[in-house]
Amino acid sequence: MMQYKVPKNIYLTPEANTLPAVKHALRFLGHPIYQTVESPTDIPPEHQNQDTLFITSYRGQTVHKCPGSRGHICCNYLTIDLYLGCTLGCTYCIMKSYLNFSPLTVYADPSPSIQWIRGLSNQYPYRAIRIGTGETGDSLLLDPIFHLSRQLIEGVCDLPNVYLELKTKTAHVEHLLDIPIKGNTIIAFSLNAREIQEQEEGTSASIEERIAAALRSAEAGYNLAFHFDPILRFPGWEEQYSHTINLLKKVPSERIRWISLGTVRFTGALRDRMEDRPFLFEEFVPCRDGKFRYLQPIRIQMYRWFLNQLSALTDAPVYLCMESVDVWKAVYGKLPMKMDSFRDIFTHVPCNLRF
Repeated sequence: MMQYKVPKNIYLTPEANTLPAVKHALRFLGHPIYQTVESPTDIPPEHQNQDTLFITSYRGQTVHKCPGSRGHICCNYLTIDLYLGCTLGCTYCIMKSYLNFSPLTVYADPSPSIQWIRGLSNQYPYRAIRIGTGETGDSLLLDPIFHLSRQLIEGVCDLPNVYLELKTKTAHVEHLLDIPIKGNTIIAFSLNAREIQEQEEGTSASIEERIAAALRSAEAGYNLAFHFDPILRFPGWEEQYSHTINLLKKVPSERIRWISLGTVRFTGALRDRMEDRPFLFEEFVPCRDGKFRYLQPIRIQMYRWFLNQLSALTDAPVYLCMESVDVWKAVYGKLPMKMDSFRDIFTHVPCNLRF
């Protein structure tokens, strides 16, 4: 059985005590001592850190449109709030610049999200609805403890137009493999060069471990996605990324639903927190969304290289994440909604509904 370190401090809101996911988690962790609080503001200041686990049910809207980046093309992905915060420790993590509440937070009741997704699916039965849980925390880091993804998968697996994506830098898939009906669930792995994984991605699984987990997922009947994001430029980057892409040749190409590409980007506040990481010595420029990126010609060159490498691997669509109109046109010759292979990915689905 996978072993987890019990958090130093555990706080629950009163309604969370009765949730099945919480009961499972407390059993998994060996019935640790916990305290009940009405809200996160009741947690003592000295426990406002990542040694603390705060478990609650979500009080409000549970599904949101990806915030995107001003002036850049967004794929209109929808996100579910399940896990907030992450202990993997990636140096470039954008969450460091906007998560102010430090304890790891778990919204342990996915039923409102399931109800919302089902309503949206019924309202737009002929549109592909892409939705995932990895926006504010790794989808699978804590999932073997809480089994929230199982509830989500089983809750939407009968909806033919819903694509539920679980994005991770771990290899924690074993608890999902025996789910009999998986629907359109996609297990997605963030990938990078081995050097970047070892130096910048904290306690994440190795690239080899992620690919092995992808293979186990495919064998169990899941579809897959891969995200090369953030792509970094460093001496020998082509050779190192080629190694990762070669590992992908082990994966059945028919199981890959999509691949995304995104070069490193960061806010000024995050730049201050990253200290003097080696990749920061490249030249970066501020963009319309306030984030710093490589110069446009460099990004275009890198994306073209990746497309050339990946085209021999799969026919799945390979799209750009949070990129400008000019870069899209330079790389593909046109914008995503003008290409058949990207239309389902980039079609806007309203998410301001109330059910």
